[in-house]
Amino acid sequence: MSVSRHISSRRWLLLVALALPMMLMGQEVNISTADTTNQTAKNIAIFERVKTVLQADTALHLPQLVVRVAEELVGTPYLWASLETEPEQLQVFLDKTDCILFVELSTCMALTLKGKRIVQAGDGERFAVRTEPSVVADVPSYQLLKQNIQNMRYRLGVVDGYASRVHYTSEWILQNQTNGILQEITKELGGQAFEQAFFYMSAHPTTYFQLSHDVCELGKIRMMEEHLQQQQPYFYLSQEQLRQPQTLNLIHEGDIITFISPRPGLDLAHVAIAYKVGNEMHFIHASYSAKRVIIEPRTLADYAKHGIRVSRLR
Repeated sequence: MSVSRHISSRRWLLLVALALPMMLMGQEVNISTADTTNQTAKNIAIFERVKTVLQADTALHLPQLVVRVAEELVGTPYLWASLETEPEQLQVFLDKTDCILFVELSTCMALTLKGKRIVQAGDGERFAVRTEPSVVADVPSYQLLKQNIQNMRYRLGVVDGYASRVHYTSEWILQNQTNGILQEITKELGGQAFEQAFFYMSAHPTTYFQLSHDVCELGKIRMMEEHLQQQQPYFYLSQEQLRQPQTLNLIHEGDIITFISPRPGLDLAHVAIAYKVGNEMHFIHASYSAKRVIIEPRTLADYAKHGIRVSRLR
């Protein structure tokens, strides 16, 4: 069922009844504070620098090249809620990031340097598993990077309002699995099944600027939550499992690590790229506490208090 489909009149009235009291509470909502002065010029300069530094590495397998890109982005300042603007539009930042944007940028940059453009699956293929990457050859450029980011970030690659952006990381995984870019392997690594609830965004509309001002967008978000709810079961690896070498050794450098959220209704709280330090598995991530991209000093097992899910790039 497409999220762009009109919701029923009854559901519409119910959403209005639920949302308006919360909208009137006047709570502060997320809105971008990103400095976009000369943003395109800044982005192109960083893109050309990384492209030059990694020109000899483009033959590496995708996970290896993603790690190399991530290493080049270490030190990038952290900025939260940088995409929260009105109206919705493709926003690309190479000089500032948050956790999911960092993983997304590292992956799209690696694909771009390899001269690969993501080809979106059709609506009828959504959440199917492709066994081969859905990409075509293209010329590495900043424009290609923007196209890849749009195809990775927006549902079916189309920018059409706030709800067209993929907000829940579970959907980001599913969409990019459909496009053959990655595959979630948590179950294959011995993950335990659990039932994940999806309702955080629709239950907290005042946290999101657009949802606090547009009941229609709120309804679309709720429909996507219901769709994700239907994709049960989900699987996770517990912290106890990650302390066992036979499990931890199955995780490869370059795997995308998503950390289970302790908040009810929210699936994943953080995203990172698996990275080895000596013989121990750590990760590279945009750290909220460090306010920049870092190689995490704590091991993956020590950090993953609530467990993780693992996806592998093809």
